[in-house]
Amino acid sequence: MARERDDLETVDRPGPEHVPVRRRPDLVRFLTTGAVLGAVLGGLLGWLGPNAAGRTQVQEVVLLAAVGAIVLGLLAAVAYLVADRASLRGQD
Repeated sequence: MARERDDLETVDRPGPEHVPVRRRPDLVRFLTTGAVLGAVLGGLLGWLGPNAAGRTQVQEVVLLAAVGAIVLGLLAAVAYLVADRASLRGQD
């Protein structure tokens, strides 16, 4: 026998609570990606670019790879801060 709508029993207990989940970006991934990309791009620039007077090609590659890693690592940190701030927008 099918129940009618008026015969349904009501429960006064609260149901499951919905908790908002914040998906944060991963800082280590941002910094690692930026540093590796900077090192690769700087190394390529040192390898394929014009030779500097008084320096070997290996010195140029190492120097430009280190500078590229630092610069793109810092840019990746700024990108992380922007992404982290954007993840907070939907919380309220």
